[in-house]
Amino acid sequence: MMGNDLNRGNETFRQPLNSNQIEALKDFCALILCGHREEVFHRCKECWENAADEYSGIPAVLYVLSGQDIDSEDPFGNIADEEKQLVKSQYYFISSDAGAPDLEDFFLFIENIKTARKLDFTIDEEKFSDDDCIIEWLAELSVQLEDLYIVNFDGGSEDYHFTIMNKKDCERAMDLFKKMTADIDGYSYTSLVITSDFEG
Repeated sequence: MMGNDLNRGNETFRQPLNSNQIEALKDFCALILCGHREEVFHRCKECWENAADEYSGIPAVLYVLSGQDIDSEDPFGNIADEEKQLVKSQYYFISSDAGAPDLEDFFLFIENIKTARKLDFTIDEEKFSDDDCIIEWLAELSVQLEDLYIVNFDGGSEDYHFTIMNKKDCERAMDLFKKMTADIDGYSYTSLVITSDFEG
C-alpha cells in the first residue's frame, strides 16, 4: 500500500493530503515545537500519508509531536526507543490516556512544557490529589494558570493530547488543527480549551 491508498473490498482509492492540509500541518508542527523542524514535519507528513486508514493519520501526528512516535521497523508498531524519537518525549506536547500518568509524572510533564515553551507560571501542588486522575488535574491546572491556556486536540480516542499556550498561539493552533482535519470524512476532529469544568 502506498501513500493513503485504502482497500475497501476490491476497491482501492487514494486520499492524498491536499496543499491546505500540508501547509496547516507544517505551521501546526512549528507552533507546537516553538519553531520549524524540517525532519519532524516530514515525519508527521509521512505518518499521516502512510496511515492504515483515513482516521489514524491525525493520532500518529500528535504522537510524533509528543515524542511517542512508533518504531517504523517494529512489525508490532510499538513506540520507538528514546534515541529514535525526533522530539524529546513529553516536552512541548503531552499525550496521555486517562489512566496515566501518575501525579509526579504529570508535574514533570508540566514543568517540561514550561521550560520548552519558555513560560512563566507556578502551580500550587497542594491543590492536586493522588486520588484523582489527569482529568481533575487538568481542570485544576486551568484554574491556576493566568493568561495561559491548556489546549487539547482530539486524536479520535480517549487519550489527551495537550499543551499550554498564550491566547494568541492557542487560537492559532486550534485554527490550524481545524484546517488540517477539515477534509477528513466520517469523523470530525475537534480541539478545545480545558477549563475548570473539564470532564474528559
